[in-house]
Amino acid sequence: MEIVLKEVHVGPCRTVVTLQIGNDDSANDFLNDLIASNPNAAKSLQTSMATISSVEEYHNSTKFKRVAEGIYEIKVPGIRLYCFREQLDGLPAKLIVATNGGGKNTNREQNGDIKRASAIRDRYIEMKSQQSTTLRYIKITNEDSD
Repeated sequence: MEIVLKEVHVGPCRTVVTLQIGNDDSANDFLNDLIASNPNAAKSLQTSMATISSVEEYHNSTKFKRVAEGIYEIKVPGIRLYCFREQLDGLPAKLIVATNGGGKNTNREQNGDIKRASAIRDRYIEMKSQQSTTLRYIKITNEDSD
């Protein structure tokens, strides 16, 4: 099985990446759909990622808060991107690993998104520990950041 981490935003203290395990690339799919359907919200989310990744410890529960054990949400009006923190040997920055996203809908839908983020994180931890798993890290290219 392959795990793919793809850079979305590189900051001086942290890097935000999407997580793909096998064919499941929920965070990247969510971000691409958001860019297509609501470019203003996508830009706001990118600004939040830049702010969060620019300092070692970010404290602002309006924009970035813990919502479950080990799971955080990056918040902009109407949008949530769920993630967890990670540090991998050989990478220069600490990571914020995006798992999935969703709208600010009902509490029931948000709870479902949070449970999904936890399940994706648990699967990542399990897969990462297996010797048969390969990890691929994809850096942002200049064309990607335009």
